[in-house]
Amino acid sequence: MTLQNILPWIQEAHQHGYGIAACNANTLEQMQAIVLAAQAENAPVIIQVSHRALQYAGSGSEILGLQYMAAIGKVAANSVQVPVSLHLDHANEQEVLQAIALGFTSVMFDGEGLSFAENVATAKRLCTIAHSRGICMEAEIGEVPKPDGAELDPAAIDLTNPDEAEQFIHATGIDMLAIALGSVHGLKDKSVSLDLERLRAIRERVDTPLVLHGSSGVNNDNIAQGIKLGLAKINIATQLNKAFTGAVRDVLAADEELVDPRKYLGQGRDAQIEVVRERLRFVGAAGKAG
Repeated sequence: MTLQNILPWIQEAHQHGYGIAACNANTLEQMQAIVLAAQAENAPVIIQVSHRALQYAGSGSEILGLQYMAAIGKVAANSVQVPVSLHLDHANEQEVLQAIALGFTSVMFDGEGLSFAENVATAKRLCTIAHSRGICMEAEIGEVPKPDGAELDPAAIDLTNPDEAEQFIHATGIDMLAIALGSVHGLKDKSVSLDLERLRAIRERVDTPLVLHGSSGVNNDNIAQGIKLGLAKINIATQLNKAFTGAVRDVLAADEELVDPRKYLGQGRDAQIEVVRERLRFVGAAGKAG
């Protein structure tokens, strides 16, 4: 299939209490793993590309990285018969506009550092442009931190205010809202619990599909409860990287003479396929491609 606007599947998941997996990709092999897993599970899926992935793919150039990822994403989607969306994650205004021009079918504006009013104004402007091109629009209220090795103070995390969430959605017209419930980007173990009471309070005020960032570090029980309470898009990154890298490490450790990258990158791809398949089943998306 060609790349799809994933919103109809997100809305279906939102209405029926399951989730759509948004799987991060940094390499060709990871992108292949995502769509192959989705095909195997007959599930709609989102290929998600982060700001750092753009820098990596473009050797430091975000625009070149966008071009690479847009081209590879289109080929990946065309290689399978399930709905695939290409989503730009945590992007600034210029990156969102460039992604829209290059054929991404979903974008997230990150207004980190902006005032509430500035965040609303920019998200609303970008949402109008995205909708005019048939593209899904996500934005964020609250903070899902990226500790990058630094000690994290849980009390300092800016969790989403339910009233602000309601105001933001009504003012911007966005399709999906990323909310902060205590999750953290980049955690390697499932050690975090979500503020489910806050999620309930947000859900009482809004009927827009909600997004969980940093799911790799959240315990499965909380993710499952969160999906039932309205988390419709579940972002997965570190959990996939961990599987991919672990398989590569095992192959290289077993053969110190190995120099052909196809021999170890292929094993990484295979390992990630299995994890993506498991996550697609876990969030309830398996069999939902129609």
